[in-house]
Amino acid sequence: MIGGTCANNFNKRLVQGVSKVNSGAELIEQVRQLIMAENEGGESGRVKADFILAQNFTTITRSNGDEEDRAALLNAIANPRNQNLSRELDEREFWVVESNNLGVVRSLITTKGRSEPSTILGRFRNIHVFEKQQGRWRCVAWQVTRLKESPSTGS
Repeated sequence: MIGGTCANNFNKRLVQGVSKVNSGAELIEQVRQLIMAENEGGESGRVKADFILAQNFTTITRSNGDEEDRAALLNAIANPRNQNLSRELDEREFWVVESNNLGVVRSLITTKGRSEPSTILGRFRNIHVFEKQQGRWRCVAWQVTRLKESPSTGS
């Protein structure tokens, strides 16, 4: 059984973090920048991601279960396996919690083909964990989960 005090303290921190004025704006911007770096790719995308990822970044856990450390993630951004892939951040789908020097952002990413931008290839829930280091938010962990496709509403 989870202790009531621990759960209550977490809920209080959650409410406090969400209720702050402009809460999460900096964190959301960091997520935007990471997604833009992935879309850009190449050396410039790698440099942008390098600025956001903390030196103590643990791993990104991909939707297929693969885990990549900081160096592998930066390499994957610089040398994307699928250069036709474009990621789009849903600007209406954010959940943010800030507590002192830790922040968590839950977002929704839709992937599309650059050659056919109207075709949705997948939807992914992303969880980014940030730590405030030297006055700015740095990503220390990243989890990606592929969402099930919505049932077709057509004939």
